[in-house]
Amino acid sequence: MKNNLKKKLHEQGYLIVKNILNFKKDLKPVLNDMEFVMDCLIQKYARKKNIQKILNLDFKKKYSYVSKLNIHDLDQYFNTRLPRDHVKPESDYFATQSLWNLITNKNILDVVEKILGKEIMSNPVQNTRIKQPEKKLPKSSVHDGLSGRTPWHQDAAVLNSKGQKLTEMVTVWIPFTKTTKKNGCMITVKEINKMGLLNHVPGYRGQVELKNSRLLDKMKHVPLEADVGDVILLHKHSIHCSLPNRSQDFRISADLRYNVAGQPSGREPLPNFYVRSKNKNNIKIQNFKQWLTLWERAKEKCIPRKYAFKYPLPTFKNNKRDLSNLINS
Repeated sequence: MKNNLKKKLHEQGYLIVKNILNFKKDLKPVLNDMEFVMDCLIQKYARKKNIQKILNLDFKKKYSYVSKLNIHDLDQYFNTRLPRDHVKPESDYFATQSLWNLITNKNILDVVEKILGKEIMSNPVQNTRIKQPEKKLPKSSVHDGLSGRTPWHQDAAVLNSKGQKLTEMVTVWIPFTKTTKKNGCMITVKEINKMGLLNHVPGYRGQVELKNSRLLDKMKHVPLEADVGDVILLHKHSIHCSLPNRSQDFRISADLRYNVAGQPSGREPLPNFYVRSKNKNNIKIQNFKQWLTLWERAKEKCIPRKYAFKYPLPTFKNNKRDLSNLINS
């Protein structure tokens, strides 16, 4: 089973593994914590006369309300890592017991072990995303990767230079809501990961985008649709993007990443720690409070810097790593 799973991921660039998680036990607690964050923002930013009424709304209506309050960098309150730029003592991030439980979930790690082996570290390249129907988004957010569409890219491209060269990493993409083409699932191209790491360019608001990505529009796409409880695995060189959410509903997800122990995380100084090992002494971070302490220490290191972390875009000296040349060769 181990070799089959790893071989299949390397062959086609993606895998959909069914029925790994339980909604009530594994996923609903994360949504509950997101709703708690919304309640805090409502208490802080809503007009006093409206607060009680808004607090009585359901998850989706609360978030829709909060998203119209012009809160600076709203997505950061729901994201699982520090902001890239200008970290401040008050900079917030979404680090909760429920998310810790997900990162260290046995069923997830059992799958990851079949890909990476028994020595596994949690990689800090991770995100949580709440995507409303696109028609409800302000124009400035339509191409924002957290709340809107995500451009064509490879996950290895958002690591620093050492990570790009040395790190064996796998993405575990987790839907909290059923994910379809209509509500903005990811799409990829089968076996395109075999091209290796390609040249990228800065995209909308500094996002990482594959160079000549428009060429992918003409290729045959695989929609990565998934049910709640499934996980999607992505090879680090898989080229993928997300479709717009043209449904009437939300699309909520988390993307966690793991790497082989002993390799760079590609996002120093953010937390990179053992989550599984044959040697139990390697498991030094064993609970939520210890994990949170890692993030607070990372924050202290990041505050004096202009950038919390940097990742130079893969730009090779010649055009041999351009998608256009590889497609046409």
